[in-house]
Amino acid sequence: MDKTEFPKIFISYSWSSEEKVLELAKRLCSDGVDVVLDKWDLKEGNDKYVFMEQCVTDPEIKKVLIICDKVYAEKANTRKGGVGDETVIISSEVYGKAKQEKFIPIIFESDENGIAYKPAYLQSRIHIDLSTDDLVKYEAEYEKLLRDIHDKPLYRKPPIGKKPDWLDEEKTSLSPLTNLIQRIKGAVVLKKQQDAVLKFADTYIETLKTFRLKDNTDAKAIYEQYIATKGARDLFLDFLSVLFETELDTVDVLCEMFERMHNTLTCEYGYNSSACQARSRDYEIFHILIWELFICTIVYLRYRKKYDVIYGMVSNTYFLTNGSLDNNPKAGNYCQFQYYSQIIEEEYKPTTENRNKYTLLGHTLCNDREKLPIYSKESIAEADIFLYQICNAYELEQSQNQWRDLYWFPRCYVYARKGPEEWAKMKSRRFCKKIYDLFGVTNLEELKNAVSKCTFDPQMKYSGFANPIPAILSEISLEEIGSLN
Repeated sequence: MDKTEFPKIFISYSWSSEEKVLELAKRLCSDGVDVVLDKWDLKEGNDKYVFMEQCVTDPEIKKVLIICDKVYAEKANTRKGGVGDETVIISSEVYGKAKQEKFIPIIFESDENGIAYKPAYLQSRIHIDLSTDDLVKYEAEYEKLLRDIHDKPLYRKPPIGKKPDWLDEEKTSLSPLTNLIQRIKGAVVLKKQQDAVLKFADTYIETLKTFRLKDNTDAKAIYEQYIATKGARDLFLDFLSVLFETELDTVDVLCEMFERMHNTLTCEYGYNSSACQARSRDYEIFHILIWELFICTIVYLRYRKKYDVIYGMVSNTYFLTNGSLDNNPKAGNYCQFQYYSQIIEEEYKPTTENRNKYTLLGHTLCNDREKLPIYSKESIAEADIFLYQICNAYELEQSQNQWRDLYWFPRCYVYARKGPEEWAKMKSRRFCKKIYDLFGVTNLEELKNAVSKCTFDPQMKYSGFANPIPAILSEISLEEIGSLN
């Protein structure tokens, strides 16, 4: 091991703590610290004063431990003996050029009132207390000292992240949503939680309305306005994590919220109850955003292993409008939240440097809309594939416009390096029990029956892309399900 890997320290002490100091020095050495101590470094014929001065001022010595007991404090304050000589040197360094963290008071003794003996010039310094007889407290303090010497603190300042996009958003204020999330966090009574969550849903929908581009036919402007929703999207993701800290039925809350967002934001009657005309382009960004929010919700639920909630959301019957002037919601399923934007993919994409991408929105979602660590490019793409792969396992309600909810086409699948991890793990009977909730089954045979419907379709792919979308049975055979412990 390279010598530079051992931090070098010097211990200043008085004869009154000699044995305890020697014990501490030996332990520090065994824990990777190069301890400079007069007991083994001061040789016959050396000048003790020069030795002490060199140790205190030597830049290679990273820390100076000042062992504080009653005798040391008195001699330091009166400048008597060797301790007094060291105090003259150390105090000038403490008040002068040395770094604030170089000198560490180590308490070996306290008075009858529990007040640590420290020299006057060290009174304001944060110390390490090794005076206790409580072994647990002693070890905790020793660990603090060791971490300090090795520069391995228990608490580190986290990296500075990116400034939230919504701070620069002049048109829409997101602070009411932030405040409501704090209200939900602080609500401990169920009724207050319900009220705060309902208020958040109402406020969130009204906030999203402000992003509407009315009578704007420019595809670029629509795309840029969708980009501007990231701050609002992120607050929905913050809401998700807080929602799971409440006692509310999360399935009911989320299903109702997606239903309301769709019916309010993608239909003119959500803005004007007496409307008689509408342009579908005015609601384009909301179709896109709801698609993104649904995928991201599945990302979070997979991350938390909330398979029962996923089942509740994907098996739910949603009553949704189907058009910008439709005021008669009809029964359908979650696949109606998937969306293909002709405006973005066919009008705008060809004018951009991403014209050769299979999907501009999929590329944007996976590469420009990450919210780490949970909402990564990979987790978003996997969740999108996941929603396609499980679709056939359920008896889903079909709307009158079946082309919209026969299946979920995962537009982000080209950005996934691998498929969802759940399927290969189904070889384990123990894991199968965890996944029963996802398919609404109670035993292995029912699970196999549900998965048997999730077959491979070689036609499910982007035109020109070599690899079709994998199915669950692309990852595991029915015979392998539950074949291992």
